[in-house]
Amino acid sequence: MFHRAENRSVGVRFAHYVPDPWQRLADGFAILMVCLLAGLPRPVLTAAATSLGLMAVPHLYRFRLGLSVLDDLPRLLVAGTVVPFVAVSVFNPELDVPQTVYFSLAMAASLVAFKTIVSVSLGIRRRRSPKILSRTLILGSGPIARQLSNNLKNMPEFGLLPVALVDREIEPAQPIPGVVTGKLDSNLPALIREHRATTVIIAFGSFSDGDLRKALRSCVREAAELYIVPRLPEYLDRDNRTEMIGALPLRRVARAAHRSLTWFLKRPFDILVSGVALVLLSPVLLALALMVKINHRTAPVLFRQERIGMDGKPFELLKFRTMTPADPGESDSRWNIAGDARLTRLGATMRRFSLDELPQIYNVFRGDMALVGPRPERPYFVEKFSQEFPDYPERHRVPVGLTGWAAINGLRGDTSIRDRALYDNFYIENWSPWLDLKILLLTFRAVVGGSGG
Repeated sequence: MFHRAENRSVGVRFAHYVPDPWQRLADGFAILMVCLLAGLPRPVLTAAATSLGLMAVPHLYRFRLGLSVLDDLPRLLVAGTVVPFVAVSVFNPELDVPQTVYFSLAMAASLVAFKTIVSVSLGIRRRRSPKILSRTLILGSGPIARQLSNNLKNMPEFGLLPVALVDREIEPAQPIPGVVTGKLDSNLPALIREHRATTVIIAFGSFSDGDLRKALRSCVREAAELYIVPRLPEYLDRDNRTEMIGALPLRRVARAAHRSLTWFLKRPFDILVSGVALVLLSPVLLALALMVKINHRTAPVLFRQERIGMDGKPFELLKFRTMTPADPGESDSRWNIAGDARLTRLGATMRRFSLDELPQIYNVFRGDMALVGPRPERPYFVEKFSQEFPDYPERHRVPVGLTGWAAINGLRGDTSIRDRALYDNFYIENWSPWLDLKILLLTFRAVVGGSGG
C-alpha cells in the first residue's frame, strides 16, 4: 500500500524540506558582509540575530516556482528594515538612532540586491540547463492540462519540465512534443517512479474525487511536490500558496507530515515523554499491577493483544487486565464489551479513568506507537472496516497512538467507523506539533474527568 521514495541527492532532499535554500545562503552572506563593513561592535551576533529574525517572518522564505522579485518586494522591504533595526538596537546599543536607521536601510537594499541576483541567476540556469528542471507529472489530459503543459515547456524559468499527462481516459488531442500520455490506475507512486517525477500537478482529469484522494494519499512518502489547478480559477484570490503559470493559477498542496522537518522531532519527543512517564508513574503502575493480581490471582496482570500499526504492521499491545479471562479468539473478534458481565468493578474503574491503557506508554517507548495518532485496531476489524470504508486503511500512514484526534472527539467504543476514519485522516493531513500538544492536553482533561472508555 505504501511506497518509499527513491534515494535522491542531499541537495535535492534538502531543497524539498527547506524553502528557498539558495536565497537563505545568499541572504546570510549579505547580512554578515553588511554587519562587518558597517563596523558594528558585535557584527557576528547581530548578523545571526538578523538572519534568525528574517527566517521567522511568515512567507518571506517559501517554496516558490516564480522568481519575480517584485512579488515579494513589499514584504522584503518591511522585514529587511525592521528586523535589522531591532537586532542592532538590542546588540549594539552604542549606536545612535540615525546610525541604526542608516544601517537598516543599507541592509534592506542589500537584501533586495541579493534576491535579484539569485532570482536572475536561477532563471538563466533553468533556461540553459533543462536537466535541472523538476520532472513534472500532470494528472489530466483535457484542455487545461495541455495548456499548462505548453506553458511550462515555453516558460522553463518556472523550473518545471512536463514529462507526462496521465488520466483515467485520455482525451484525443494533438500530441505535445516531449510529453507522453498514459492511463492512470490506482498506482500513482509507480508512475511517479517510472517517470522520475519530482512534481505532480492535478489538472482537471476524469477522476472522481474519491479516486483522486486515494491516489494522492498513496504517494504520501514519494519525494514529489503536489500542486492543484483550482476549479473556477478566474475567481481565485491569490495568496502565498498560489503561483501563476501564464494565466493559470497553481495552488501548492501542503505536504504530509512525513515531509516536514518538525515531523522528525515527533519520535524523539515520544521517547523523552514516555521514558519520563514510565519513571514518574512507576509507583502507580506497580500499585495497579498489584490490585489487578489480587483481583485475578491466576490470570496474567497484562492483557496482550495483536493490533495493527503503521503501514499495516502488527504489534503486541499491552493493557492492564480488566476482565475475567476468556477465549483469546473471542476478544480478537468481539467488537464491544460494554455491559459484559466479566468486567470487574476494579476493571470498570480503571476503564473510566483510562488507567488500563497506561502500559501502552511502554509501547510508545519501544516504538510500536506514538503518543498521538490514530488508535490501533485488531486485525480482524482492520480487514473488515477496510472493505466497508475506503478511507479506513489510510489511517495507517502514520504511527498509531496512545490517544488521537478521533478519540478525544468522542469517537471510541461503539461509534461511527466512517467518522473515525474522517477524523484520523484529518489529523494526518493537518498534523502539527501544536495539534499533538492540543490533543495531549484534551486527553489529560478527559482522563482526569473520568470520561475514558
